[in-house]
Amino acid sequence: MLSVKSLFVPMLLAMTFAGGLCRCNAPPSDEVLIKNFVTRKPGYEHLRDMFLADDRVLLVANWGVETPGSTLTVQPPVAELSLGRYHQYLALLQEIGGKVVARSADGLLEACIYVWSDGFAGETRHEAVCWLAKPPDGQVTRLDEMESRSAAANGKRVTVYRHVERNWYLQRDE
Repeated sequence: MLSVKSLFVPMLLAMTFAGGLCRCNAPPSDEVLIKNFVTRKPGYEHLRDMFLADDRVLLVANWGVETPGSTLTVQPPVAELSLGRYHQYLALLQEIGGKVVARSADGLLEACIYVWSDGFAGETRHEAVCWLAKPPDGQVTRLDEMESRSAAANGKRVTVYRHVERNWYLQRDE
């Protein structure tokens, strides 16, 4: 008879591999990201406007919201976001193919809409379409320049940006 303990390790390994540690999910090309942005630009702009107006919200996703004072992601309603407004966010994210809209905890005027991820925990890679109030450091001509910068970073997390138009940028981190 198999014990629970003898099944745990193989199950954990299978879940970890399935969770994306194999890094077999290639990111979308710059061209695909830009085409999606241009095609759905009104949705991106509406989402940006809502998020910038809700300046006490750091992150909105289908699993909840984060605020400056929260230690965990929580389901609305919360003081900073009503349930109706949360559902508006989720509808817009779905409309544009986004998964999360977030900003840094630094209080910067920004809205990053994450559209792709791969990996698990600290090894996760992301791609986002970001609206930034000022031009960021780490600009590249193509997001695939990430590989050379990442290799030179000696294991430190790297973020690069590609300018799309006005204050809109593609972002990739690894």
